[in-house]
Amino acid sequence: MTDSQHGAVEQVEKTDEQAEQDPDQQTDQQTDERAEGQTDEEVEQERRERLDPDNRPEQAEVDNTDREFDEEKGMFTDSEGYEEAEERFPPMGEQGA
Repeated sequence: MTDSQHGAVEQVEKTDEQAEQDPDQQTDQQTDERAEGQTDEEVEQERRERLDPDNRPEQAEVDNTDREFDEEKGMFTDSEGYEEAEERFPPMGEQGA
């Protein structure tokens, strides 16, 4: 058996072993393996690059849970033009059903 064939057999065995694992454990293990040898600063830099809006693919879902939404203006308080925007909707307690 050649080295490349031996490597292919090991890969198949590893894949079979991974298939039996919980998917979350598998993802955690892959992340841990990838992060080995990286400093905290390198990991943080990679995280910032991945989360940078300029690197976001088109049609990507965005998490706005850390942002404050103004129901009366119908926009986030950190949005461009928020300060100048007029209130367009009644306050939450005064909205009719």
